[in-house]
Amino acid sequence: MKSNIKFSLLFSVFTLLIAQESFAQYKTRLWNSLSVGAPLTENLSIKASYMKSLDLSSPQLETSFNWYSLKLGYQIDKDWSVDFGTAWMNLPGSGRTTNRIFAEGNHRIKLNKKFSLRNSLQVERHNDQEERFDYRFILSSRIGLRKRLDFLKVAPSLSYSLFYNIGGAPVRYFNEQGEEIARDAANGFHRGRILANFNFKVSDPIRLSVYYMNQHEFNLVLSETNKINVTNPNTGRVQRPFNNQHIIGISLSYQFKGLDGDGFLPINF
Repeated sequence: MKSNIKFSLLFSVFTLLIAQESFAQYKTRLWNSLSVGAPLTENLSIKASYMKSLDLSSPQLETSFNWYSLKLGYQIDKDWSVDFGTAWMNLPGSGRTTNRIFAEGNHRIKLNKKFSLRNSLQVERHNDQEERFDYRFILSSRIGLRKRLDFLKVAPSLSYSLFYNIGGAPVRYFNEQGEEIARDAANGFHRGRILANFNFKVSDPIRLSVYYMNQHEFNLVLSETNKINVTNPNTGRVQRPFNNQHIIGISLSYQFKGLDGDGFLPINF
């Protein structure tokens, strides 16, 4: 168990250091989400979620996207669980709707009497409307309290996620003379998210989460022709620019009898 703890802490520190490469200007988003969960059997549950992203950086309050998700969760035992689902993201600005199917495995580690650590791996397959990647792997770690505080029945937690992209539309790469040398998919680690969440138990079925998320993008790749945020020297245009964001979120969830989750948190969006 100690080795798992050390790995998770080193993982978070390392990825935060890598994130210093993210030098693009940050945008500000407001994410509002609703979710409803219900048990189907003793170990099987279903959850439906909706989220709206509003762009606070624009002069007018514009919708960045609408996001819909449906997933099944299976609790293997008290420490292991798996989720399977699908999600759609509608982008009003471009008229596109992307779709993904995903599977996620979760493992809980009891650190001591007060804290627990949750690690997860999510695998996604995206449709052709998503140009940035075809497949994506998401590694996440979350540390939080095992029991809620008496104060406002709040459960604070801190999470970090690291995203690995595979495939997608190729990016053009150039040498110092401005000659094109390759057109490759931007495979590699390109995004990190750190999230500070405060989850309140409003009543037995209702949970309210208020959180701040920092999204930072970077190039942690094996090849120079797997990068994003690449400038075309002939036009000056930046290809696949870093999408750095400050995100303020509010999530309201209703958990039918038999569930005691934290509600919907878009750490793996």
